[in-house]
Amino acid sequence: MAVNTIGQSTYASGLQQKQQNMNNMFSALKSGDMASAQKAYAASGLPPQATNNTSPLGRLYQALRHEDLAGAQKAALDMQGKSGKSASTPVNPTPSNSNTQTPAQKTAAALAQASIKAQQSSILAMLGQGTNVNTWG
Repeated sequence: MAVNTIGQSTYASGLQQKQQNMNNMFSALKSGDMASAQKAYAASGLPPQATNNTSPLGRLYQALRHEDLAGAQKAALDMQGKSGKSASTPVNPTPSNSNTQTPAQKTAAALAQASIKAQQSSILAMLGQGTNVNTWG
């Protein structure tokens, strides 16, 4: 049974927009434009990161917050992986060859699949075809 709802396409579109905002941020950092990078981070919808967060995202947030261009560029490179290239292909909610995807693409695809499975499970449960057994007369 295939389930395709407006919510799924909205979700995928939102992921694509977040990815585009991150790509814009990476481009701004590469060109040394701190103001544009800060705006792109804000537009991405990513939350503020704790001061003690030493992940690449946490370091990026703190560097952007403190206008540390070199630190932001280093954190951005760490986020993009060894190639230093941002993901430019649209997010696809179905998994594809995992060897050609960046970590961000793998995460986005996994989140999209989890969302689809949760929606399908909810629909099946409402129809009485999931784990809930309909015992009505």
